[in-house]
Amino acid sequence: MLRGEIGKTIYLSINEVYSSIQGEGLLIGLPVVFIRFQGCNLRCPWCDQPSALSFSRENQTSTEDLLKHLSHFPTRHVVLTGGEPMAQEGLTSLVEELISREYFVQIETNGTIWQKGLEAFAEKIHITCSPKWVAHWFVHPKVLQYAKELKFVVDEVLNEEVLLKPEFRRFLEGKKVVLQPEGNKPVFFEKALSLQTALLKLGFTVRVLPQVHKLFGVP
Repeated sequence: MLRGEIGKTIYLSINEVYSSIQGEGLLIGLPVVFIRFQGCNLRCPWCDQPSALSFSRENQTSTEDLLKHLSHFPTRHVVLTGGEPMAQEGLTSLVEELISREYFVQIETNGTIWQKGLEAFAEKIHITCSPKWVAHWFVHPKVLQYAKELKFVVDEVLNEEVLLKPEFRRFLEGKKVVLQPEGNKPVFFEKALSLQTALLKLGFTVRVLPQVHKLFGVP
C-alpha cells in the first residue's frame, strides 16, 4: 500500500522502462534503470524522444506493478525521465516509495514545473535540470533550489549570456554545469569548447560531455 495514498491505486503513464548506463550529465557512466514517462509540456525541435511527448494514457501502469518490475534489475539507481517527469501525476508518491526501498533516485527535468510534495525529500534525490530556450530559459525557483546540476544542450541558440544568468550562477560557482553538444554534432562540440573557454576566462569551470550512450549505440 502506498504511503499517502492509502486505499487508492496510483497509475502512471509510462513510455518505457529499461536498463542502461547514464549517458548524460555529472553521473555519466553509472548503471541505471530508466523510467521514461509519457508526456511533456515543451516541444524542443531537436528532441530525441518524440514518442514520449504526447500526454497519452494508453500505457498506464500501477505504481505497485512498476515497483515489482524494478525489483528484477540489479542496479539501485533509478532515473525518472521523459517526456517531463514533473508533469506526471503520481511522481511524488513514486519517489517516496523508491526512497523507502533504498533506491537512489535521479530526476531529469526541463525545470519549468515543480511538485510541492517533493520538498519533503528533495535533498535525498539528484535533480538534473536542463533549461530550454523554448521556455525562455525559465526554471522554477524550487528546481533551482534543489537541483544538483544544470545541463545545457549546446545548439544554435545557447550563448554565453544565458549561461551567465544570475539564477544559474551558483551552479557555475560550484562547477555543476554541463555543456552537451546537440546530437553529438562536431559543430556544436566546437561551440561547447568555445563557451567553456569563455567561461574559464571569467573564472568558471564547466564540463563538456557528449551523450555517451549514443557513442556506444546503447539505449
